[in-house]
Parts: sequence; C-alpha cells; structure tokens
Amino acid sequence: MSKGKILVVDDEASLRLLLSNELTRVGYVVEAVADGDSALSKLREDFFHIVLLDIVMPHTDGLEVLRTMKQEKIPSEVIILTGNATLESAISSMKLGAFEYVRKPYSLNELLIQIERAIEHQRSQLDLKLLRDELKKSGRGGKLIGKSKVMLELQRIISRVAPTQSTVLILGESGTGKELVARSIHEQSNRSNKPFIAINCASFSETLLESELFGYEKGAFTDAKSQKRGLAEIADGGTLFLDEIGEIPIHFQAKLLRFLETGEIRRVGGTKDLLLNVRIICATNQPLEVLVHKNQFRADLFYRLNVLSVIVPPLKKRIDDIPLLVDNFIAMHGFQKEFSKEAMELLKKYDWCGNVRELKNVIERTCILTSERIVTAEDLSFLKVNRVPEEMPSKSQLIRSADNECLSLKEMERKHIIKVLGLVNGHKGKAAKLLEINAKTLYLKMKSYNIVSVYE
Repeated sequence: MSKGKILVVDDEASLRLLLSNELTRVGYVVEAVADGDSALSKLREDFFHIVLLDIVMPHTDGLEVLRTMKQEKIPSEVIILTGNATLESAISSMKLGAFEYVRKPYSLNELLIQIERAIEHQRSQLDLKLLRDELKKSGRGGKLIGKSKVMLELQRIISRVAPTQSTVLILGESGTGKELVARSIHEQSNRSNKPFIAINCASFSETLLESELFGYEKGAFTDAKSQKRGLAEIADGGTLFLDEIGEIPIHFQAKLLRFLETGEIRRVGGTKDLLLNVRIICATNQPLEVLVHKNQFRADLFYRLNVLSVIVPPLKKRIDDIPLLVDNFIAMHGFQKEFSKEAMELLKKYDWCGNVRELKNVIERTCILTSERIVTAEDLSFLKVNRVPEEMPSKSQLIRSADNECLSLKEMERKHIIKVLGLVNGHKGKAAKLLEINAKTLYLKMKSYNIVSVYE
C-alpha cells in the first residue's frame, strides 16, 4: 500500500532521478517534472499529497507555482527545496502557504521526516474538510431554528457570549441542540474562519481520549507508527467543543485543567509542550455540582469550566417552534410532505422527552412511512399524547422536588435557583416569589452564580 503520492518539481535531472528512486524505494508513488508549467498541469489533472518544489527554475519559478496553487485551491502540501536560500525567499514561500522550507544540501532522512509531517498535516486538513461537508449535508451545521421567546432570548445571549474568549458551559437535556448552540457561538465569534472541532467525551476511554485530544508521538505505544496531531492541535486558533464533559475520567481531568489554565498540551509519549490558542466550549446534561460532591468531577475543573453558563430550553418550553422545526426537517430530507392542522396540534401536545432530536426522528419516520402527501393525525397514532397543563407548583411540591444531596450552602442555593426557574417555566417574578426574595435579589444571585436563563 502506498504511503502517499509525491510530485517532484526540479530543473536538475540528476536530482529528480535521485529523489524519484529513493522515495519510491521507501513506499511513495512519485512523479517528476522539470518546470513549473508542467507541475501545474500535473496538479490540475491529478491529486498529490506532497509537492517537492524548487524555487529557482526557468520561466515559471517555484513561488509563482505556489501562488497559483493557492489561487486555484489545489490542496497539496508544498515543501520548498532550494540551494539559493535567502531570508526573503523563505518568508515569501511561507506566506504563500508552503508547509516547510528545506535548504540544499539536505539528508534524505531529514527530508523523509518533513514529508511524513506534511502528509499527516495534509490528511488532517482533508479529514476536517470532509467533516465540515458531512455536517452541512446532515444539517447539523445550520442555524438555530425558533422564534419563541425563549429561543429569541437564547440567540440574544449567544450574540453577547460569542465575541468573548471565555470558556462556556452549555447546560440542557439530551437532544435539545447543545452542539448547535456551540456552533452558533463559534460562528458568531472572531474565530469563525478557524476550525470548530467537536468530540464526545463519553465515546472514549481515558487513554484513547488523551491521544485523541492531545495526539501522540511515533512509538508512544505499539500501534503508533507515526506522529498524530490531536484534535486540540487541529483546533488551534478556533474552537474545541467537549460534549458530555461530565463523562471525562477523573484521572484525565487534571490534564484537561492544565490545558485550560496554560493553553499547553503534551502529546502522548512526547517531551515538549505545545502552546495552543483554543477556545473551549463544553456541554453536559448532568448536574456537575452533584458529580463534584460525589468526587466524580474535580471542583477546580468545574469552577474553571463554569465561567459562563448557557441553559438550552427543552422542546416542551418552546412548543411554538414545532411548526418551524417540522418544516426545516422536511426540507432537510427533501420530503414532499405537509402536516395537517390536526397532525401539527398532536405534535404540540406530545411530551417530547427526547426533545428536538426525537422530533426530528419522528418526522423522518413519518414522512418515509406515509404514502400520501398530507400527513394526518392518524399517521402519528404511534405517539402517546400525555401532556397535562402546567400549573404553578406549590411550596410543598417544590420542597419534595429538591435533591437530597449534602452540598455546600452556595452549591445548594445555586442548584435550587436553577431548579425553581425550571419549575416555573423560567418566570423570574414567580421564581422570586417562591424563593421569598425580590426580583433584584434574584437577578444579583443569578449574576453571582453565572446562571444565564433564556426564559422570561
């Protein structure tokens, strides 16, 4: 199996032959040309992982080839090879996007190391492009849908949070769209033209999570055949989204805290620290305060993550958005369907335990199984409607709903305020009345505890 495809561009015939033979010997597929125009013709016809490019050539020189490659968005990584190295040419090539600048004479081993690094970087960029394309196809890279009061308030909060560099903790039930909120924060930030990298922390063991986030050096473990850049490094300059943050193994939490505090990571098996510029956004559907009390989550990490908290409302708090969401899901899948008024009312009455994710799955299933263009309430008969009108809870109900956890007074108060806001549909006046404090005091406490409510 080939290790990659390389194009050698040099006007010296002996050097072209030497590089072709040596690189073919170690497992690369190699083609060679003598001038810049031939190189561009090859690059327009075929894909190459790496271009080994001489700067000084007749007619079209290396810098002009590199400039044209960037203009035409040819994705090959370029390693400049030249015996006429000057500071000016080095700076020019790097500004134009060259991966590395190697002076002649050079050792073959040195060149092979640079080629391996360039291929790993090039593959990671292609993986990132494929991920972005897939997200666009799936609709997950779209905009937040909704015009209800709580969604308009959520969008207002996002617009205020996004321009900052602060860490954000997104709270909400499973299926509410926490990753979509994270993407919206990224897209409205000054990092929007840089990568947004998401990872579900619950999907990895401690060892795999560390190598996935921080990368590893060649030989760090048995299967580490080459160096790998971690997702944190790929996200450099952009945003790293850590979903299910409550699932991070306790022993790895110290390393994550160090990364948050210093911006530095160390690849598995490495000896050097790498300084990154990454914004961290986290999400969880778990009460982290309770995990802290149970010694399952570090208190110092919780306080470092909880700089800004954004609460994503469940679907039952934004029933008015259901028609918009239904239309969006129908368009996303290209269905030629329309929901009747009765069917839409049934959707509004259903208790969406799975939130927006469950709604999306129901719409997809119904549109596939229904042969008629109009979807009726009968087509949704598999949904068991059990919604009851929401009433103002009594104080006794409020007391019974509290968790019997032994928390500090501050932790108890913060958790209790969040619970009360949820029980009264986020109405601050009603919440203040139940808490037997005035609205201003509630506002100050919410500000003190970094509780950002999307409710009116």
